[in-house]
Amino acid sequence: MKAAVCYEAGAPLSVEEIDLDSPQRGEVKIRLAATAVCHSDVHYLRGEWNTNFPLVVGHEAAGMVEEVGENVTLTQPGDRVIVSLLRACGHCYYCTSGLQNHCAGTFALDSESRLHTKRGETIFQGVKVGAFADYAIVDQSQVVQVPETIPMDRAALHDVVGTIAGDDTILVVAREPLTGSELARRIAALGDSSRSGANSDEGASLS
Repeated sequence: MKAAVCYEAGAPLSVEEIDLDSPQRGEVKIRLAATAVCHSDVHYLRGEWNTNFPLVVGHEAAGMVEEVGENVTLTQPGDRVIVSLLRACGHCYYCTSGLQNHCAGTFALDSESRLHTKRGETIFQGVKVGAFADYAIVDQSQVVQVPETIPMDRAALHDVVGTIAGDDTILVVAREPLTGSELARRIAALGDSSRSGANSDEGASLS
């Protein structure tokens, strides 16, 4: 597949063919349709944040599940999904307390990469995704299904929870319907501008 590889801080990206491993246990392969550029990506490419090279960045993405590894239960091939940088084991104290963004679980992708140069050198998956490429391998907990009505280029901008500054609009993508109070709790960290969108007692879901 093709990917935009950064070999050193501040260097131009090299668009080249690289090798992609098959998804392992609990992992999914996404055929990417759209990837947004976040300033976090820029910080890594400039060497302003600590990282390893060579590197493929990009973490705000959307696409289609093409292949799944062993023991994947949260998604299946053909699903349209948003890809997130957050991984959640579903079993630790934080996950069972509704604080999946603080997950204490461990994942193979924390220390391994599924990307390699044609010379066999490991390419690191920046911001836990590596979406400046045709495909990405991520943990199954990093994908959330989105309906056909949301175009992929719009879905990529939301990265699971996103706000659109200027009109107080918020899109929350969840695996299950949420009550108004639960919705408010989950988005409180986004700031005062987002809270007005959670003043309903009705459940919300995109499924």
